[in-house]
Amino acid sequence: MRKLPIEEDLYCDFYLPTGKVYIEFWGLEDDPKYAHRKKIKQDLYLKYGFHLIELNDNDVQNLDDVLPRMLLKFDIKAY
Repeated sequence: MRKLPIEEDLYCDFYLPTGKVYIEFWGLEDDPKYAHRKKIKQDLYLKYGFHLIELNDNDVQNLDDVLPRMLLKFDIKAY
């Protein structure tokens, strides 16, 4: 976890200094409290214009295929 460089108390799951990309894994999609917190975090990423990659359970199951494509959006080559 890494605190984002903003006034709000927000932490990301992962941070890639190359490309300044934040990665969030959304794992508890069925929990209403979690969904509310997810929305708040997404809004803050958008507000500050941070590069964000969002992963869910399906993405993790195919991470070797999914993550490199997502990284390319930020000009980061995985291979």
